[in-house]
Amino acid sequence: MSFPPAPARPVSARSVIRPLVTVVFLWTCVGIATYISLMTMTGQSLDDEALAQAKADRNNFFPWIFLAAAQHVPELVSIAAAVLALVWTIRTRRWIPAVVGLGMILGANFTTQFLKRVLLDKPDFGIQLIVHNSFPSGHTTATATILVTLLLVAPPHLRAKTATWGWVLAAITGMLTVLNGWHRPSDAAAALLIVGGWGVLAVLAIRLADAALARPGARPTDVYRRVRDKMDAHRENLQQREERGDSAYIPPTGSQQRQHGQPSQSHPYQSGIGQPGPRGPGNPRFSTHGPAAASYADAPYSNAPNPQAQQQYPPAGYQQNPYAQYAAPATVTAQQCAHGRAR
Repeated sequence: MSFPPAPARPVSARSVIRPLVTVVFLWTCVGIATYISLMTMTGQSLDDEALAQAKADRNNFFPWIFLAAAQHVPELVSIAAAVLALVWTIRTRRWIPAVVGLGMILGANFTTQFLKRVLLDKPDFGIQLIVHNSFPSGHTTATATILVTLLLVAPPHLRAKTATWGWVLAAITGMLTVLNGWHRPSDAAAALLIVGGWGVLAVLAIRLADAALARPGARPTDVYRRVRDKMDAHRENLQQREERGDSAYIPPTGSQQRQHGQPSQSHPYQSGIGQPGPRGPGNPRFSTHGPAAASYADAPYSNAPNPQAQQQYPPAGYQQNPYAQYAAPATVTAQQCAHGRAR
C-alpha cells in the first residue's frame, strides 16, 4: 500500500530563515548549558547532586525488576523505532525523508561525540567524583535521532501520534540514563537540544527537495525516461545509417589479397587509400615516380557516403607533377645565359 505524495509547499525566504533561526536558538542553548554545567562550580555541584540523589532514591521508588529492565530500554526503543521506520519507508515510498533521516542520524551522533571527546574539556574543581567528561549523552542522542527519523517517514495520518510518542520516549530515555547512573541531567538535556536542531535542518532539507522535484520534469523517473529516449533514438539512428550504407567500406584493388598474405603482382608496394605503407620510391604516398604512381588510377574512391556514388580517383585531367613545366634544364649553355642577361 502506497500513499500519494503530499503537494509541495512553495519555498519562500521566510520559510527558510525561520528554521535556521530555530536551529541557532537551540544550539545556543547547548552552548549556555555547556558553560554552566561544565565551566562553573555551581553547575558542576548541581549536576553532581542530581546524579547522587537519583542513585540514592531509585531503590526506594522503583522495584528491582524495573531497574533491571531500565538498563536495556534505550537499546530496545532504538531497535523498535528503526524497524518501524524501515517498514514505513517501504510502505509509503518516502525515500527522500529516509535518506535525509539517515544523514541526520550520522550528523547528530558525530556532533555529540565530537563535543564529548574532542572539543570540550571539563575542568576539575574537586567537586565531582567522576572527572572525565560525559557531556552530552550519546545514549540519548542515538535514541532520539532514530525517533525523529521515524517521524520523518511516518504516514500523514500517523504523524501527530508519532511525534507525541517520539518525544515522550526520548525524554524517558534521557531520564533513564540519569537513573541508571550513566549521565548527569545536563548531558541528556544537551543531547535532546542537539537532536532538535538537526531535526529542524532535516525538515528544511526535505521541504527544499520536495520543492525542487515538484518542477516539471525534475523527478528521477522523468530524468530516467529522457535518458532512455535519447539512447533509443541514438540506437535507431545508427541502425538507419547501417541500412543506408553510410558506413560501408570497399577496399582498394589488391588489398584483399594482401590481407590473406598474397601481395599484388602488378604493384607489390601498393597501399590502401589513406594508409601510409612502406617508405620508398615505390610508395605513391611519398613519391610521384615509379610504377606505383599509376596505381591511383586503378584505386576506387571509397570515401563517398554511398557505395553507388563511387568514382575513379584521381579525377580525369589530374597531373602527377604540376610543377614539371617550371623545372630548369640540367645544363645551361653560355649563349643561353647571355641571352638571358640581354633580356
